[in-house]
Amino acid sequence: MGGPYPFLVDNPDALSQFREIIVELIPALVTQIETYTRGRITLSSSYWIYCAERHLATYLWEDNSNPPNGRLTVVYLTPQDLDLARRWETDETV
Repeated sequence: MGGPYPFLVDNPDALSQFREIIVELIPALVTQIETYTRGRITLSSSYWIYCAERHLATYLWEDNSNPPNGRLTVVYLTPQDLDLARRWETDETV
C-alpha cells in the first residue's frame, strides 16, 4: 500500500492546535501509475507524497472537516493525478 503518509492539519475546534491525519493509497493506484508511466514512477517516488497531500487538501476543502478517525484512504486517481504523473520527473540522480 502507498503510505502511510502522516500530515499535521490545523485543528481549530479542539484543544490541541494540530491533528495528525494519515493518508494511504490503495495498492491498485500504485500499480496503475507504475504501468501508466512505464515504471518511471515507483512506490518510492516523491510523487506519492504530493498525491496524498493533494487528496487530503481536496478532502479538507470540500468537507470542511478532518477525515473520520484521522485517516484518509485514496481509492481513485483524478485526471489531475494522471496528468501530474505524466509530467513528473524521476527522483533518481544519475
